[in-house]
Amino acid sequence: MNYNQLVYFSTLAHIEHYTKAAEILGISQPSLSHAISNLEDELGIFLFEKQGRNVKLTRYGKIYLSFVDSALDELEKGSKQMHRFSDIESGTIRIGCVSSASPYVSRIISKYMENHNAINFVFEQGTTQKLLEGLANEVYDMVFCHKSNDHDAVEFIPIVKRDIVLKVYKGHPLEAYDEISLEQLSEYPLITYDRNAGARPYIDKLFIKHGVKPYIRCQAGEDLAVASLVAQKAGAAIVVNHALFKSYDFKTIHIKDADIKVTMCLAVMKNSFLAGAAQDFKKFFVSTTKDSV
Repeated sequence: MNYNQLVYFSTLAHIEHYTKAAEILGISQPSLSHAISNLEDELGIFLFEKQGRNVKLTRYGKIYLSFVDSALDELEKGSKQMHRFSDIESGTIRIGCVSSASPYVSRIISKYMENHNAINFVFEQGTTQKLLEGLANEVYDMVFCHKSNDHDAVEFIPIVKRDIVLKVYKGHPLEAYDEISLEQLSEYPLITYDRNAGARPYIDKLFIKHGVKPYIRCQAGEDLAVASLVAQKAGAAIVVNHALFKSYDFKTIHIKDADIKVTMCLAVMKNSFLAGAAQDFKKFFVSTTKDSV
């Protein structure tokens, strides 16, 4: 059986007249009769019986009609939902974001919403690893995180590059410095990101590249936790330089040999369907930030 046969059966069942049903369906009466006959042959049961010039459902036809109408109703609901997904002016966009990119991404979301009042956003924060897991499991439409070489199925679109710097609290022994080398830095206990954070591989690569072994005393999953540790004077933090740290009274010290920049990316699954609203926002975000990298 096919979709048309079910529509033909339902229409005839409610009209109970071949000629009138054929007119409503826009087909010939012989075509309708042939479709119903094939359906009955496939089911192995008579669905209709003649009653003068009209037809009437058999007892079995009435039972079958309840299933067919229910199925057609669900298919209609599904079609309407698919149309809503394809509509760029409505729907919900689910976004995951690392904390360091949150202020940056939030500003662009706010700008987008000025001309898209019917779009809803679900905005969640997490580590790069957790966000990419959520992306793969369709929890998010897109995520903003650091590039990971362990996710071949993900497309990473570069958005902005940032320096790796040192943040120290007031009174720290290094506070008097405006610039420092990695070799000098190795003598002091450091705070940085843990292994789940997307920026950590960049920092590890920087030390390895210059043959310096850092003294990592504390590790944290996100920038706010790192900032809290610095504020409690647990040590100096080697981090990605971004606006989130501006709310703290930290001294920023540039690292002479920090010749590796951390790239923030918009990440989406390759060869995966994005609903209309999500596609439109992705294009808007990329066009708005195209000069950042």
